[in-house]
Amino acid sequence: MQIVVTHSGSFDPDDVLSVAVVRMFLGDEQIQVVRSRDQEIIENADWVLDVGGVYDVATNRFDHHQNGVPQRENGVPYSAFGLVWREYGLKVCGSQVIADEIEDRLALAIDAADNHINVCTASNPAVLPFEFYDVIDSFKPIWGSDETFDSEFMNAVDFAKKLLERLILQTKGRLGLNQYIQMQYEQMTEKAVIVFEEPIARHALVGFHEVKVVVSPVPASDIEGWMAATVPTAKRGFKNHVAFPFTWAGLVDDELALVSGISGAIFCHKERYVFVAKTKEAALQAAWEAIRYSTQ
Repeated sequence: MQIVVTHSGSFDPDDVLSVAVVRMFLGDEQIQVVRSRDQEIIENADWVLDVGGVYDVATNRFDHHQNGVPQRENGVPYSAFGLVWREYGLKVCGSQVIADEIEDRLALAIDAADNHINVCTASNPAVLPFEFYDVIDSFKPIWGSDETFDSEFMNAVDFAKKLLERLILQTKGRLGLNQYIQMQYEQMTEKAVIVFEEPIARHALVGFHEVKVVVSPVPASDIEGWMAATVPTAKRGFKNHVAFPFTWAGLVDDELALVSGISGAIFCHKERYVFVAKTKEAALQAAWEAIRYSTQ
């Protein structure tokens, strides 16, 4: 049994995720988590995370509150989570590519915020971002309840472990999907509209710059049909390469079929990035109309 110590009191994503990674590496049955700032307990622990004032991989000490802690090349300092992930990300992922993606998608933002670097800036003062810190804050004890920081910390760790496991599987799946898309892409002579015989999310085509619209079966199990979806220009944001005509926006069924001239039309999103039809041919017709409309 390995004794893993992190600090007592309140908690943040940093210490929660650090413990989650160690649990993934050692196994749930192999560790006992102790939350303490007692120096004797810290010195006798097998692992010390986010407390203790020492960073030493050889002795499993991962704190970042002292001077001399490593900093990334991009200038973002490490927190305990980033330090643990740097050492054990590959070991729990089984893939350096996946470990690097989670470093970029999750660890970098967590470490930045833990070191008081702004991650999100509201574009509208009335719309505040809901960040991962807010998610972990939701696990903290509710005032007036019998909950404790220790019990809710472990609930947060359970959640974080499941999240990391899911992110690893999702990233692995996305890498496989990218290979599949690349194969299809290379076989297509006309790349502005690309067709798949299984549902493909439009964001999966970001980076394939020649592709403007993706056509694939509707992913909903209760709808038989095909979907033409415009491809975004970036992973984040709402700008797309092309759009369906303004006159189609928000229309459904017969009205959409009449206005668009496409038999079997079912729905066009009011923001003009998705068109659903009964057949592949109808979806393809809509896709090419979006190309023509956007190049006029």
